[in-house]
Amino acid sequence: MKWNLQWILKQKNNCFDFDETLNFPSEMFHNLSQINGLSEIHVTGHGQYDQKSRQLYIEYQIDGEMILPCAISLEDVDYPFEISSSSVFAFYKPDFEEDVIEVKKDIVDLTPVIFQEIMLEIPMRVVKEDAVLQTQGKGWKVMDESDVDDSSDEEEIDPRLAVLKDYFKDKE
Repeated sequence: MKWNLQWILKQKNNCFDFDETLNFPSEMFHNLSQINGLSEIHVTGHGQYDQKSRQLYIEYQIDGEMILPCAISLEDVDYPFEISSSSVFAFYKPDFEEDVIEVKKDIVDLTPVIFQEIMLEIPMRVVKEDAVLQTQGKGWKVMDESDVDDSSDEEEIDPRLAVLKDYFKDKE
């Protein structure tokens, strides 16, 4: 989703509408533990360029599905979302305090902004409806108190430390 300044200036009243579908490659999510992918990302919106301030104001809506890991089973969960947002792009070097995005080489690229907006909307955890907690696997098993053998209440003492049990008896 890129627009050139010259193209924007050719639009009637420096305004334009957009309606696009975005695809994010699966390689983008290999290093992210909180999300496994995105699908069906649809972006619609409106842009308006103000020549006096040299800023482009964009309002947009994003909808699609996040593919998130289940908090219990780590299986993929499809999580639909809708986001409404706006961004301001500056065709000049903005001040540090200004809340605008600087445009490089007169080309506005909304795709990284959309990706960032989606990442901010990831829920802390999701659980698949039919998720089942595994209680055993290869070389491990979840135990509860009933599985513990209560026949010996005595604590076993390491023979190397057995001498220490009589240490304080002589000090009395």
